[in-house]
Amino acid sequence: MAVLAARLTEAAVVLAGGDRRPVPTYVRDVAARGLPTAGAAAMMALAHSLELLWGRGWLPADVAAVAPKPVRDLLLDAIAHEGERYATRELHPTWRAQLLDLGVADRPAPEFTEHSLALAVELLAALMVLPQLPHLIPAPGTPTTTTPGAHGVDRRVLARVRALLAKAESTPYPDEAEALSTKAQELMARHAFEQAVLEHDDRPQDASAHRIWLTGPYQGPKAQLVDAVATANRCRAVFYAQLGCVALVGHHTDLEITALLSTSLQVQATQAMKRTPARTRAFRHAFLTGYAHRIRTRLTTATTEAISGDTRLVPVLGRRRQAVDIKFAAMFPGIRVRRSTISDTSGWSAGQAAATLADLTPPRPRVAS
Repeated sequence: MAVLAARLTEAAVVLAGGDRRPVPTYVRDVAARGLPTAGAAAMMALAHSLELLWGRGWLPADVAAVAPKPVRDLLLDAIAHEGERYATRELHPTWRAQLLDLGVADRPAPEFTEHSLALAVELLAALMVLPQLPHLIPAPGTPTTTTPGAHGVDRRVLARVRALLAKAESTPYPDEAEALSTKAQELMARHAFEQAVLEHDDRPQDASAHRIWLTGPYQGPKAQLVDAVATANRCRAVFYAQLGCVALVGHHTDLEITALLSTSLQVQATQAMKRTPARTRAFRHAFLTGYAHRIRTRLTTATTEAISGDTRLVPVLGRRRQAVDIKFAAMFPGIRVRRSTISDTSGWSAGQAAATLADLTPPRPRVAS
């Protein structure tokens, strides 16, 4: 079986090099040994490829985000198969949460055909060209530790926030939607700072990391929107333009708020853009850039007002900022700042106007058990 797995991997190397012609021959040769045996060999090759990716800093959600749509189901099968080697308690909580979101638990073993063997080669080729990424959490099988006090956002708060979001999205009145979103933003900011006060002691502050994957097109302006939310919530962000993702570094609570709110605002920005009359690419790019700029202003103002006058927050937030800066510098040495330009001022203005009415409430996430 190992020989057959190596044969499929060899086919993937050829395909990754740009030559598709020999792939059917490889697939037929492996399938000739019997489809059950060939399928087991394909899963062995995929499991080995995933194990290498985990060692290069990738997480299950990352791989699922970049996998081509035709091979997504096969990828989930492979993740489930590869994960059978680990006990659940050996996995980092983030890892367990991602597996829950992907729904890989109790997936039945796939039945392979020559077509699905060809898809396995496609998937292997896609996985083997993925680059090294900074490690965010320990890989499976690595001992993990839980940071004291790292409880994240209170789920009762998120339930209230989600209710406000639902009202804001259902009302036809922009003023009411803005009032609801403002109330929700104040709730989230107040909760984050109350947590900071409760953790106000002399212990060292810890920083974590997270990745957000962006849908195309216009990933540049969308990355600016994520950065705007991150900055307002005391996180730092790096955009991987070739991969289409944003890496975030921050305190665990701030990262959770940033990820949830960014996702919500991405949806709102797209919906708002669809309601505008202009449809040129330059307009859309400018619209989303202006939207991100206006969101940055709104969130920064809300954060400033929430912290204003509370001197208890100064020491703990200072230590958190230092922890974030240290982890960020270690993960991204020599990072460069890139500026964007716009060519359609009407799109910029329309984007800013839409962002003024945007709901700043993140939806409720799923909780890993």
